[in-house]
Amino acid sequence: MPYTNERSTASGGFDVLNDPTMQEFLSSVKVSPELSGKRDEIRSRLVDASNMSKELGQGIIYASDASMYEAVARENLPSVRVGMLKFSNVIIGVEQYRQLRDRNEIFVDPIEIAKLKRASSLMSFPLPGAGITSDDIPKTKCLFREKVFSGIFQSAKFHVGGISLYDTFIDLLRRSKSVTEEDGTQGILLAKGRKSPVDGEALADEVFVPLNPGFVDLRPGSRIYVTDALRIQDVFSEEGSNTECFNRLMSLLEHLMVAHVVRCSHVTDKTITGHMNVIVDGPLAVFGEAARFHKSILSLLHEVRSDCRSKGMRGPLVVGVSKTGKVMEHANLIREILNFNEDGSPRAGAVLLPIDDDYRKTYIEPNRITTTDNFGDETYYGQHFIVRTARGKVFDVTLAYPFASKDPVEGQPFRDAKVNLAHYGEDISQMLSLIDMMQTDLYADALIPVHLAHRYASIAHSPGGRSLDRFVKEALQVK
Repeated sequence: MPYTNERSTASGGFDVLNDPTMQEFLSSVKVSPELSGKRDEIRSRLVDASNMSKELGQGIIYASDASMYEAVARENLPSVRVGMLKFSNVIIGVEQYRQLRDRNEIFVDPIEIAKLKRASSLMSFPLPGAGITSDDIPKTKCLFREKVFSGIFQSAKFHVGGISLYDTFIDLLRRSKSVTEEDGTQGILLAKGRKSPVDGEALADEVFVPLNPGFVDLRPGSRIYVTDALRIQDVFSEEGSNTECFNRLMSLLEHLMVAHVVRCSHVTDKTITGHMNVIVDGPLAVFGEAARFHKSILSLLHEVRSDCRSKGMRGPLVVGVSKTGKVMEHANLIREILNFNEDGSPRAGAVLLPIDDDYRKTYIEPNRITTTDNFGDETYYGQHFIVRTARGKVFDVTLAYPFASKDPVEGQPFRDAKVNLAHYGEDISQMLSLIDMMQTDLYADALIPVHLAHRYASIAHSPGGRSLDRFVKEALQVK
């Protein structure tokens, strides 16, 4: 590593490129799978969706996004850091948007645009990083865990109709069969020998953590929280950057917020969830230590959907839209197949490409070592589709599974049932209608709600990031 302000030599890269070992390695490997001879096979899997898209008539569209920034508290002490999470929620009324879209005018009404902006909400949360402590909690990792519990899950910013994010988390814990009871008190049980959330050492005995008040003190300075079950603290670093830890927490919260919004809306007014459309930025999957909670989210969505349909309503449609990733890379590789017929004529109408496990292993990730018969068995609660709209835009979409669990469906293995379009009913048509209505020419393959959510949630590292650095330094009185 060079010293501060020391420049690298301009010819340094040539030494690496001219190394015989490097040249031998580069000539012996290959990258993405060869698709030139498989065009007909891929084309045969396309589903004509020309008549599936319909005009959305009512309901709301909810989209969310989040950003993370880690500020350095002191330039000559770069290991001391503070994390910041920023969340944006955008709600668009379908009828309101249609009125705005259908105006036969050259100029867009700024008043109507302002109404869309007012329909968005922002939430920011500070997080202690390495080297940050308080008088009450002198240990950095313990302070981080406390802020996750009280500063986020108990935060009034998440309260909807008297329901907190912590309440929704408890509901997800129940669905995962993690809640037990001791002497009439409900809580979670940490097994003997499990890694302690406090110091990482093996627990000498079982630890029962009551749901109310949500924590237990093993000894002074050693408090364990119910939210430690998420295991985000497992990747917290007490020295240096916590970008990975903060990003995992941010990603998890995006999915918990979806469950929270759907749950609270359904408790408050079932007609809201009856015609609700939810768009998540990224795939419908929970990764990392908290991945097991994806099954609880799946269970919650199915329960709300089933209740809505028993009352004659469609129920919430939940989709994830990914801008990057393996599936989107593959979609870019096959754009010609998606846009043109076999005879070279332009394709008319929309097409749908379900990504089943065999297709993924053959065309997208043939070099991936799989440990399960079902892709995403421990992470995903939605099915991947490549969608090409009538306007030629291409999207990687995950649509929430129409099931309560990943058990076999009517004798059919889940890996097959999840790509059986018959199980999705009107959800496929609704998904295509939503994308068709919300696609925009502002950016390549973009959707308006996702664009708005990202716009309000994003933190530009320059100059926005520099201003946050300055704010943190001044707030901590570190010059």
